[in-house]
Amino acid sequence: MRLPLAGPTRVSMVGLGWVAAAVVAGLIGITAIGAVGDGIVGFSTAPLSAQEVDRQLAASEAGTDPNAPTPGTSGSPSASATAPPATTPPAVTPPPGGDSPATTQPPVQPPPEPPTASETRLISTDGGDILTQCRGASPQVVSATPAQGFQRETDPDEGDGEARVDFESERLRVRVEITCSNGQPDWTVETD
Repeated sequence: MRLPLAGPTRVSMVGLGWVAAAVVAGLIGITAIGAVGDGIVGFSTAPLSAQEVDRQLAASEAGTDPNAPTPGTSGSPSASATAPPATTPPAVTPPPGGDSPATTQPPVQPPPEPPTASETRLISTDGGDILTQCRGASPQVVSATPAQGFQRETDPDEGDGEARVDFESERLRVRVEITCSNGQPDWTVETD
């Protein structure tokens, strides 16, 4: 006659059952996430080789399509499948009796670089703290954090050489006007 499982043996079997169920559920979850991820991002998640990086950098500097295969190499299947079709500029024909086209295009100038930002400065007031910096002669508010009990009122006219931040509570209003002097933030604080 066989005795039913009892005591520590039964607890061990239940514990093993739970562990097995957790492992199976984890594997199903990992498989599902992998399948969904492949469907979302496609198969182009493989890292580029050093040659592919060099080719794409050279192509972007030259202004050509970085996904177009170059002689001796082949494009990746995912890149060539998603690359737009190549277009050629329309042909320019010379005017009758002339040697060259009548119009010439001026050389392309790169856009001017924006002024560099100054060091970020902290302005602490009773109404809150402001982080600000200057870009050339224009002050920029990086962040404005009101103190407890205060709210920040925004100034729609920020720019044009001046920025303003107002902190208001039921009893007090703090106004900070920020300008740039020699490329560094300068400010005045008014309390009402």
